[in-house]
Formats: sequence, structure tokens, C-alpha cells
Amino acid sequence: MNKSNITHGMFLRLMIPFILSTITQPLLGAADIAVIGKLNNINYISGVSIGTLIFNTIYWIFGFLRVGTTAFSAQSSHYNNKKKVSDIFFRPILIALTISLIMILFQNIIFKSSMKLIKPELEVMKASYTYFKTLIWGAPFVLINYVLLGWLMGLGNVKSSMIMQISGNILNIILDILFIIIFKFQVEGVAYATLISQITSTCLGIYFILPYAYHKYMDIKSIINKKELITILCVNRDLMVRTICLVSHNNLFTMASSKLGSDILATNAILFQIMSIISYAFDGIANTASVFAGRARGQKDNILMKACWVKTFYWGIVFVILTTGVYLLFENKIIGIFTTLSEIVILIKEYSKWLALFPVVAFLGLTFYGVFTGSAKTFPIMTSTVVAFIVFFLAWKFVIPLYGNNGVWLSLLIFYLGRGIFLIPQLKKTLN
Repeated sequence: MNKSNITHGMFLRLMIPFILSTITQPLLGAADIAVIGKLNNINYISGVSIGTLIFNTIYWIFGFLRVGTTAFSAQSSHYNNKKKVSDIFFRPILIALTISLIMILFQNIIFKSSMKLIKPELEVMKASYTYFKTLIWGAPFVLINYVLLGWLMGLGNVKSSMIMQISGNILNIILDILFIIIFKFQVEGVAYATLISQITSTCLGIYFILPYAYHKYMDIKSIINKKELITILCVNRDLMVRTICLVSHNNLFTMASSKLGSDILATNAILFQIMSIISYAFDGIANTASVFAGRARGQKDNILMKACWVKTFYWGIVFVILTTGVYLLFENKIIGIFTTLSEIVILIKEYSKWLALFPVVAFLGLTFYGVFTGSAKTFPIMTSTVVAFIVFFLAWKFVIPLYGNNGVWLSLLIFYLGRGIFLIPQLKKTLN
């Protein structure tokens, strides 16, 4: 077989497990909101959705720990120096530990700043704090898990990465049901269910990494090499700026929703969770593209890189059709998973047309960024996202006062459309 070719079978063998594993990530927040929604208390739904948003915001900012590590891992398969590979693995672990320690030390500032931005009602704020004060202790586990997961994905060890995420999320759903439905622990029970699942997933990741024996070559002095750390941070700087734009976009979305009242906030929180699941499905395609692009970059093979472009676009289109079709066919059942409150259900149906359009306008940006991360060409990702955010902000500023919640969703779709439109013209930069 031509080594510069990627067959659909090769792409699918990575893509399917990646999608199954990445799609479980938003299911943590979705499961929390779905179970708390069964208590028929809008304050609980809104409180947990805001708490979920805070952590999604923080973890999205540092999502480069997974995305960047996947690229470095994919390229490291061509290195013969085990000591060098060990150093490359442990540097993002060190960064993850440092970031999580800062998060724990400054947790009160993080929460108060979030509340000043979102400005929820008092009862919603209390529910959010109950959720937040427990889950902040999961920060070290989540960020280290990002590194472990990214590394395993880069190596093409899809079985281990899938087991890590799926096991943690199945446990989370089981504990949600146990703590909320059976033991009636309410918001605190949701938080503990998520925390336990985060710890479990990270422990599994450590178990899967141990056979690679990176710890045998660990050298602290070499790991904290200033030049190498700066190199990693420069690559990840672009991804961090990109993520800050994503986070700012999400916070502005939630802020606008909150100003329109608790009913709209709860409605948009549920629609946003469904949208997140769709986004993460496309992220599985991006992860697959990242692995093949990383291999092409490591081998300096432009033919393989172009084959990666073609397969990424093809399967992106396929998933636009699949996700849109599934949502339109099973809309009522999907909504029913999250809430049975009649006033919220009516509002969700009123605005669900925007969600149906999401895959069509967003898939280019959601999938092709993987080609750039795998190639370690992150500057185009940053620039395209920044420009898309500027366009979104202008829409957010002027459209929402005119069209209310329809304007909120229109501005959101403009952002995702812009991410793809401004990124694709820069594809040639991934070539050697």
C-alpha cells in the first residue's frame, strides 16, 4: 500500500474510537444538567449550567495540554531517543500541575470574577457555588488527564484513550443517578459524581501510560530545560489565544442568555449542551486529522498531508448529514432527556432551528483545526479564531438588542462560520 495514501478504512479505524471518546467529554456536563433537570427546579438547572460553564471555560483555556500533546506525541513516534521522548512527555505534565495548583489557590477569585461577568440571580449563584467548590479539587486530575489522553491519541492508542473517557463518563452517569435520584443529594451530589469520575479517568490514564516506561528516563533538570519549555509554550500560546476567544464567546453567550431571564438561560443551557456534544463529535474527526497530519509532518510527506485534507473534508460532510439528520429525527426524545418542564420544552423547540443549522456552518472550523495542530502550525488557528471572534462580537453587540434570543444564536453561528472561512485559505501552510 502507498505509504503516502490514507484509505477510508485507516481514517475510520482512528476516527470512530476518537469520536466515541471525545463525545463523552461534554456528556459530563450534559449528564449533570439532565439529572438535575429531573428535579424540576430551574434554579438548579441554571446553577449547574453556570458551574459547568465556569469549568468548561477554564479547561478550554488549557485545552492545549491535550491538543498540543497529541501533535508532539504523533511526531515523537519517529524519534529513537527514549530520553528525549520522556522529556517531551513530562513537560506538559509539569505545566498541568502548575496550572492546577494556581487554580486551587485562587479559587475564590475565579468564582467571584465569574459571577460578576454572568450576574445570575441569588439562588442560581448559590447553586453554582455548591457545584464549584467541590469540583475545583478535580483540576489536577482533569489537566493531567488532558496530557495523558493527548499522548495516547498521538500514539494512535485509541483503545486506551477510549476506555479512559468512556469509563469515567459511564461512572459519572451512574453516580449522578445514585446520588441525585436515589439519595437526593441535589447539586452537591452532581458535583461529587463528576469529581469521582475525573479521578477515576486519570488513574486509568496513568495505568495505560506506565507500560511505556517514560518514568525510567525521567530527569527533572532536563524536563525543566528553559529553552524547551519556551518552545512548548510558544506553540501552545497560539492555541491558548484561540481558546480564550472560544471561552470569551461562550461567556458572552451565557451572559446574554442570563440577561434575558432564567427561562431563557435554562433553555440555552440545554441547547448549548446538545451543541457541545455535536462539537465534540466533530472534534473526534479533528483528532484523527491531527494524528495523520503529525505523521505527515514528521515524515515531511506533502502527499500524505494532502490526503489528510481530503479525508478530513469528506468525513466532515458525512457527519454534517448524520448529526443534522439525527437531531431533526429525534428532537423530542433528545429534549426529553434534559427536562420535562413544559415552559422550557416550548422555548427549546422555538429556538432549536438554530441548533439544526450548527453542523452545516461549523464543520470546517471544527475539523480542519486538527490538520494545523498535528502539523504544529498553530498561528493560523489563532488568527482565524481572533478574526472570527471580532466579527462575532460586532454581531453580539448590535444583533441581540434587535432580535433577542434569536440574535444570541445568530451571533453564535456567525462565530463558528467565521472560524472555518478564515482558516481554510491557510491550509498550504501545513505543507513542508
